[in-house]
Amino acid sequence: MRPARLLTLTALLFALQTPALAVMGIPATPPPASQPKAAVPASPAPVPPAMSIPPVMSKDAVLKRGRQLIGWFYTQNLEPVWTAFLPTARADFGDDLAAFRAYRANGVTTYGKESRLISEEVQTEGGVTYYLRTATFERGPKVLWTLAFGLNAQGQVMTFGILGGTEPAPDKQAMGKQATGKQATGRAGSAQP
Repeated sequence: MRPARLLTLTALLFALQTPALAVMGIPATPPPASQPKAAVPASPAPVPPAMSIPPVMSKDAVLKRGRQLIGWFYTQNLEPVWTAFLPTARADFGDDLAAFRAYRANGVTTYGKESRLISEEVQTEGGVTYYLRTATFERGPKVLWTLAFGLNAQGQVMTFGILGGTEPAPDKQAMGKQATGKQATGRAGSAQP
């Protein structure tokens, strides 16, 4: 998975320009030479919320949103998935819904439907919360694939990727007593929508 693209503080300030700089007591552009410079405040201005660590979604909200996105992705209902993609996620497909559709159609043809859910995880890193779904598929039942959606606090997709394809899936017999058909999330049976 490629790392999420993050703006540097300098880039963020330039992107936000007037509002962010004004909150900090700094004019967006330097005053003309004929005007005296504004006095610097005696105490530092509070850090605006946009510059603090971004909020993240709760684990339950991420699981719900991730399952919703996976459901649409698996059934090839790609318009709502594409709508949830931010430009950083769309860039991997040339900002082209047709390219995303072709990518998904190729995946269905090559690997088939999800045949077994191995795990669902939620991880947070750098203000991005990842929904990670590891599963096997019909045409490769011994191979693990992890689908990853990197979400912002509003549930929009900042990053998307499919990882793996090399590690063998665990055999249910080898998993011992856990071979009851219940998934790690407590849901029984196949997670195929």
